[in-house]
Amino acid sequence: MKCEGTHFDSHVPHTFVIFGASGDLAKKKIYPTLWWLYRDNLLPKPTKFCGYARSKLTIEELRSKCHQYMKVQPDEQAKYEEFWQNHDYAAGSYDKRSDFVALKQRLGRLESCTCSCNRIFYLALPPS
Repeated sequence: MKCEGTHFDSHVPHTFVIFGASGDLAKKKIYPTLWWLYRDNLLPKPTKFCGYARSKLTIEELRSKCHQYMKVQPDEQAKYEEFWQNHDYAAGSYDKRSDFVALKQRLGRLESCTCSCNRIFYLALPPS
């Protein structure tokens, strides 16, 4: 990421990786905030999102868990669909190297671009 003061290259792809994606913090605060940033075009294009947690969920199940907190207006529905099309989700443990190797491969497929991608990791995890 090329930084100069508060400006950065908004054409470089970004990926948000949310650890603890199936938890309360993620569904009540993190995903709604990412949605609002996406909705208002405040994120670089292209931006992708990948949730990671121990719970085995599909994107549809994750979306359903988050929906009541997202505050989507009727005229924003198309943008909301686009937001979720840029998502992926992986289930795994936090103490197995093999699960993190699988996550890395999944991120590579999600990003699928020839250039480098900035990754932002959010740890919505309990301290233990």
